[in-house]
Amino acid sequence: MNTTPQEGVALSQSICRSVGDSEVVDVVVCPPFTSLIAVYGVVHHTPVMLGAQNVSQHVDGAYTGEVSAGMLQGLVSHVVVGHSERRQTFGETDQIVAAKAGAVIDAGMTAILCVGEDDVERQRRRAERFVRRQVRLGIAGLHDPSKIVIAYEPIWAIGTGVAATLGQIEYMAASIREEVCEVFDEEVGAAIRVLYGGSTNAGNIGQIVGSEAVDGALVGGASLNDVEFSSMIEIIAESVDDS
Repeated sequence: MNTTPQEGVALSQSICRSVGDSEVVDVVVCPPFTSLIAVYGVVHHTPVMLGAQNVSQHVDGAYTGEVSAGMLQGLVSHVVVGHSERRQTFGETDQIVAAKAGAVIDAGMTAILCVGEDDVERQRRRAERFVRRQVRLGIAGLHDPSKIVIAYEPIWAIGTGVAATLGQIEYMAASIREEVCEVFDEEVGAAIRVLYGGSTNAGNIGQIVGSEAVDGALVGGASLNDVEFSSMIEIIAESVDDS
């Protein structure tokens, strides 16, 4: 719950100026529901894409306060599902997250599926098994895997200022791909985008996205600072150009 519509417009304008006409990096901004239409007016006809932070698993019906995938059609191209805060604070299960991902894809949009373990699972050496299960339950049954992006966000790193080590990120990214291969096939596993999220900033983003195992980042707090976020975009673009 950050930014008013006015603040969202100002932030997205700054991001659009930073991106310019470049198509080297895919940039998706995901403001709150209340800012979607205002920000759409800014990013429309620019390379910057628009995403929503959440969606209902229900297609329609008497669910006051909920927003369906159909209501987002034509407005956004991406929708975040299964964010750690949705799972932890609002009790969303793997089944609910899978239903949301399915609703997004059925509506023709791309689902950004968030997975990640907490500190307890990692300390008990169950992180990989935990994340692979989230991936498997989140993507099984999806009819179009090309419309899914998986974001690995270890809960223990979010908001702490300390990102996971590159070794931890690469290991989990490889494990996620293996799980996708098992659910679908090797072609889908190789093509799927795996992002990292968790205390990313301009200081560490270059190393993270410089890894062949990582395809991008799910940026949290740093995205609220236009200077910081623009710097991150420039660093990622340079990393792509150098690869």
